[in-house]
Amino acid sequence: MNGGVSARRARSACLVLAVAVVIAGCGSSGTILGGNDTYSATTLTVYSDLPLLGPDGAQMTSIVDGEVLALYDHGGHVGRLHVSLESLNDYPDPTVSDPLLPNPLRNLDARIGQSAHSASADLSTVAYIGDYDSAATAISLSLNNQNDILQISPGSPYIGFSDSNPADLTGDPGAFDAYGTPTFARLLPSDLVEARATVSWMRSLGVTRLALLADNSNAPDDYDAVIASEVASDAAAAGINVVVRHSGIDTASLTRPGDYARLAAAVAAEQPGAILLGGAPDGGAQALWRELHAAMPAALLFAPSTLATPAFLHGLAGAASATYVTSPILELNQYPAAAQQVFAQYRRMFALAPSAYALYGYDAMNDVLLAIRKAGRKAASRPVLLSAFFALGRAGFRGTIGDYTINANGDSSLASFDGYRVSPSGELVLARPLS
Repeated sequence: MNGGVSARRARSACLVLAVAVVIAGCGSSGTILGGNDTYSATTLTVYSDLPLLGPDGAQMTSIVDGEVLALYDHGGHVGRLHVSLESLNDYPDPTVSDPLLPNPLRNLDARIGQSAHSASADLSTVAYIGDYDSAATAISLSLNNQNDILQISPGSPYIGFSDSNPADLTGDPGAFDAYGTPTFARLLPSDLVEARATVSWMRSLGVTRLALLADNSNAPDDYDAVIASEVASDAAAAGINVVVRHSGIDTASLTRPGDYARLAAAVAAEQPGAILLGGAPDGGAQALWRELHAAMPAALLFAPSTLATPAFLHGLAGAASATYVTSPILELNQYPAAAQQVFAQYRRMFALAPSAYALYGYDAMNDVLLAIRKAGRKAASRPVLLSAFFALGRAGFRGTIGDYTINANGDSSLASFDGYRVSPSGELVLARPLS
């Protein structure tokens, strides 16, 4: 899928680009400088915060590569303004624990918070690209909003970041823009849009009875579970009867297939033709998947985009044959001509097969640079840059991921998805485009 994502490497070397663009430092962070590294009215910084290590590190590194390409294409400047990129890694280090957090791996919260604090404390900061996961964005967004920092996420589909919806967690979206003007935008469609595409696909496959499961491992902040509620809202109008709605699943703690035998039997008793899980791509979700398939080998197992990760897909075993994945990350040849030019440039610069993820980094950075150009001499003023970005968003961007608008709430007009099946080895295989 997507031009050899699985063949990507874990980047450990630094890159040196032309036009005085230098990446200083490897590992958890690096600075790409387009000129002076001391703040002045003519030096602006864009922060990027993504999980660059771990099972999804190759895709996330591709996003940063795309950011680098966009900055390179602008020569590290917008007019007389120098622009730098500070790339941070928020992948949690399992060897470091925070005694205030119940799970050592939850030091992710501290890492993301540190990244957002670093961006806010830097007087030259004008924008923040990230985070990718909704749970990560929930940590950084409030602080960025408090400091009027434009935040563009290449992912984060949780609808509560941008719009009031019955599926939102309590207090959202007001909890994230409590300090005034909205500062958030995303390039991928929200859960609301994905739910419609998923239900449309189910209907085309003849699904009439549906079971919806929700993972509440991170309660009360179950951002990945919201898709199940959105699908439930759309199913009735599509003639699909929701025969099971089950929440309270804890895939973070229950990691063996046997842990889900009773749940699978209860779901099987209702004879659903399809099952969808809203949850995180952890080992418990894999175990649940395998147990559901064992109990109902004829049932179609639907995985939303939050589960479209190597960490989840490569551990499905025999359940892979029953799995249907909805993803807004399309095949390379489905992107417009501008994307094909970026892919060609990517091959020349990195000597690697491109990934579609690179386009989302490219457009995020390019949109920031266009906003800086529109803001002109006042681009160092965060409120002015925000105003310029959302004005451009209303008019529309002609991007490498397509032509799209960004509304005042931060939602993209893009609504294209691909429906994938899963090979025995855990690779995604295109089944059909969805819209």
